[in-house]
Amino acid sequence: MSRESERPPVPGDGLHHHPHRHPGEAPHRHPHHHAAEPSLSHAHPHPRSFERLTYIDSPLRRREPRAKVLACLALVLGVVLAPPLTGLEFALLVALFLAVTAMARLPLRSVAGRSLLVVPFAGGIALLSPLREGLSLLSAEGLALMGGLIGRAWVCTAFVILLAATTPPADLLLALKRLRLPHVFVLLLAFIYRYVGVMGRQLHALRTAIASRAPHLRGLALLRVYGNLAGNLFVRAYERGERVHAAMLSRGFDGTLPTAARPVMGASDILLLLTACLGALAVAIT
Repeated sequence: MSRESERPPVPGDGLHHHPHRHPGEAPHRHPHHHAAEPSLSHAHPHPRSFERLTYIDSPLRRREPRAKVLACLALVLGVVLAPPLTGLEFALLVALFLAVTAMARLPLRSVAGRSLLVVPFAGGIALLSPLREGLSLLSAEGLALMGGLIGRAWVCTAFVILLAATTPPADLLLALKRLRLPHVFVLLLAFIYRYVGVMGRQLHALRTAIASRAPHLRGLALLRVYGNLAGNLFVRAYERGERVHAAMLSRGFDGTLPTAARPVMGASDILLLLTACLGALAVAIT
């Protein structure tokens, strides 16, 4: 794999960013510790979870994290504080979501699939809203009210998913810290980010163990085994989490995740923020 050098490494650390591409993947970038010579090839592991999307190189990914956080917050507040969305307004917001996804070079199926996970939870809440207003669930007004609540929840979730997919977790946490979010919240988010991965790896190990010892289990029998082992999973994940925490402390963890740089908000970032604020204002007052 060849690459182009984006900036020379800082003397003494060998750290630099550059865009590059792998077969079958979109261009992406992240820091490397090697000499910035265009002729060199290199190999490195990539995360296979949702975090891998944060390495895809795009104009939106290169924007300052604080600007993206504030822009997302403005759009979410605009949607939440707006009157019930009309069909045209919802269609325009969906078009905005598709346009931003395309500009960020993100896989639409992955991003849209994750954003739709909120629909069952929002649907359960939406079912109660017509009853609170004294409307029938099957009436036109009741269906419109339920559809508006579900659509509003999906739009807000979609914007948050786009923020998470275009901002590396460490940069996102640093942006929240620089925006004066209470340190305890930033620390809590950092540990959630770390230990969700721990829980996922522990669950994968448990599934591998079950598949190797009882490959014939299917359906309800497999679910019953998982139910019986749920307590064991949490105990093992807790113990592993303590080991991870001890390892982090021994390596100098001080409550913040390390970042390669402290980006500065520029003209393009301010333009992004102003555009988002104007869009949120347009949604809220119409």
